[in-house]
Amino acid sequence: MRALGIELRRSAALWAGLLIVLVGLGFFYALPGPWGKGSDAWTEEWFSLAMWQRWLLNLLWPLAVGAGAWQGRRDRRSKMDELLSATPRPAFQRALPPVVAMCAGVTAAYLVIFFVGAVQVIGNASYVGVGWVPVMLVGILSMIAAVLAGMGVGRIFPFLLTAPIAAVLTMAATTVALVGAPGTGSVVEGTVSWQFALLTPVFDFQDDLFVTVSTPVNLVQALWFAGLTITGFGLLTLVGRKARLLALLPALAALAITLPLLPSSAAGILTPDTSAAALVCEDRVCVSRLHQDHLPEIAGPVRQALAQLAKLPGAPTVVQEARMSQFTMDTLPPSADIVFFHFDDYEFQLNPRRTILAGPDLHRYCDWEIGKHAAARRMVVASWFDGELRPVASRNTTNRDVETEAKRMWQELRALPVDQQPTKVAELRAQSPEC
Repeated sequence: MRALGIELRRSAALWAGLLIVLVGLGFFYALPGPWGKGSDAWTEEWFSLAMWQRWLLNLLWPLAVGAGAWQGRRDRRSKMDELLSATPRPAFQRALPPVVAMCAGVTAAYLVIFFVGAVQVIGNASYVGVGWVPVMLVGILSMIAAVLAGMGVGRIFPFLLTAPIAAVLTMAATTVALVGAPGTGSVVEGTVSWQFALLTPVFDFQDDLFVTVSTPVNLVQALWFAGLTITGFGLLTLVGRKARLLALLPALAALAITLPLLPSSAAGILTPDTSAAALVCEDRVCVSRLHQDHLPEIAGPVRQALAQLAKLPGAPTVVQEARMSQFTMDTLPPSADIVFFHFDDYEFQLNPRRTILAGPDLHRYCDWEIGKHAAARRMVVASWFDGELRPVASRNTTNRDVETEAKRMWQELRALPVDQQPTKVAELRAQSPEC
């Protein structure tokens, strides 16, 4: 313990950990970033916290590699490598204190970022689940692998530029893995395969909270990072060209085993989280177990909407949360009995009652004419129940073209006999916009 305490003071462990914490929290708090601001925000759900932190490894992993490379060249930098090699103490024992110190530094930094988010998640989420645990643990293992691989590289190439070059190359690899895999939609899409992308710990976050990383992916990634960890330690401690070549075997063996086992498509990475998606219902209002704590907030306005919808022929009787990404809600099959909603729907957040009344929305980008007609139709339907034409959500701004179309539809609807209007509203409301 005394040796470990000395290493914590004299090695790069504390500085590396502090830098990782500052960069991680700085990006989360100081920059708008790509991370979600709705129900998938990193302070809202445990799975979101674990996944957004894995996204952040695009920046933190290179820092860990660079810090490890800087630490790995310490003996050569101090001109003590030849002296230490002549001592009877095995290289394994000499390397253990700095290795433990560096691994403790990056692990503690990763956990600090996690705990900062966890303090807020505890107050915001009622559902805990377990799917986020392996995601976090594999992230920690990847940081340990990064710092040990960096230390091994720094020991073999004890040059001044080794650490920055290693960090830059690592960031290039993680960035390509993040944006270059198939289906990412970037300009470099398809540059690398999903197997290569999953050799890095970086995940491009999914805005669907009802999925989790599949167990095989977690296990295979853990095996790969374990092999990389052993190789890094071997490069740091073994002496001689042949011994260092043997040190590469764990990483090569792990690569040979894991590469064929990693999924070749995005569909194999994630798996449905049936526990989080389980429905919790109360008097015809159903939400996911993940969002069960929001049920009391929406129950009143939603039941009021159902009571108003009862005026229509064939009116729906149940309101149910769409347990998928908001942008894939359009793929839900139309149902006469069920009204679907999403907690991230801006209109629903502003006015749940009128959003339910308005009917299905168009969440994907489509032709402007289709979108304009859909927005005007929903505005007219929601307004019919209240007797005044206005936007679906009271504070929601409406495009001028949409207002013009809505006024035309409103006049046509109001011109009908009173007994025919409910049937017409039901027809308008049942129209599901399609791209």
